[in-house]
Amino acid sequence: MVWGNTGEGDQLFLVPHEDGSWTVSAFRRGWADWHDTGLGFSEWFHQALAGEIATDWLPEWDAGIHPLELR
Repeated sequence: MVWGNTGEGDQLFLVPHEDGSWTVSAFRRGWADWHDTGLGFSEWFHQALAGEIATDWLPEWDAGIHPLELR
């Protein structure tokens, strides 16, 4: 199930498994391949925002608290 994408066009997916778990995978547009993390969404999202996941394909952002942008 696709749940998001990056500014560079990478697509983010939740992949179901036979044991009932779901993990985050991504189709990396720049590499034209799949990247499987093996992490559930909440674990992946927390680690991504905290700067704990070392990837060269995700857009860079500052680790820490991110302000809410109001429009």
